[in-house]
Amino acid sequence: MEEEKTAIQELKEFAKKTKRDIDCDEKTYVASGINPRHLVKQHVIISNLADNEAYFVSYCDMAAVGDSAMYSGFFFPIEFPSSTLIKVRQKNILDKMKLFSKKLRFKTQSRKFDSKVIIEENDERFSGKLFYSQTLQSLILEIFKLDPRLKLCVNHIDTGIVPDLKNKSTLGIYITEQWLLDEQLIKKLYVLVGKLKKKIQIDH
Repeated sequence: MEEEKTAIQELKEFAKKTKRDIDCDEKTYVASGINPRHLVKQHVIISNLADNEAYFVSYCDMAAVGDSAMYSGFFFPIEFPSSTLIKVRQKNILDKMKLFSKKLRFKTQSRKFDSKVIIEENDERFSGKLFYSQTLQSLILEIFKLDPRLKLCVNHIDTGIVPDLKNKSTLGIYITEQWLLDEQLIKKLYVLVGKLKKKIQIDH
């Protein structure tokens, strides 16, 4: 009986099949504390610098907490201050029922876009710069249609494991608590994230 492939093995095959570069690492370490246990830290970075693609990064550290503990998605640098924090996600049923906080959210003044997403930010100036374009709004909605787990964030993930992104502001489109492994979904995201990256670079 054939053994089930690991996530790293699947991503290695994807990189080879699509002729992209890959850097991966997996190590086990012992947690500190009264009852030390073996923990795993691993990452996969897929890139194609010749085509100026966003980095496809998957990361897991069993000792970490929050979104940075496990994430998988696409990241590229953006010319925003490192202090800028932006998070965009699709509205869900609880948002529509208004069961949670009714605090003011950033609005783009586009009824279609604002009706479908929640935007949290700490600086309206840069959120305004990012979301003013209807073309960009449409691309974000198209990306979100592919998978309800996806979110778009600026500077919410430390992507320092990628040398080219270290100490830079980054825009990420990613999921947490799992890795993206579906080949067709990844290919579609490459296309749409590429369009988004190009549009942002032209505008900024």
